[in-house]
Amino acid sequence: MKLKDNSPMPYGQYKGSPMSDVPGSYLLWLYDNEKAHRGVKEYVQDNMKLLEKEAESEREQRGRY
Repeated sequence: MKLKDNSPMPYGQYKGSPMSDVPGSYLLWLYDNEKAHRGVKEYVQDNMKLLEKEAESEREQRGRY
């Protein structure tokens, strides 16, 4: 089953949260560290550019405090 933005995250720290609410940095970390299961891996691949932009924004926000 292909995950969509409103699909629940199937496991991990954000289990049950809509995929669109899971931080991009977390999804990219799962993907980069080969911890993303098939559905999450496909979701990250399908949304890679957007997730990378979101992760960059998260890093910038942390740097401001």
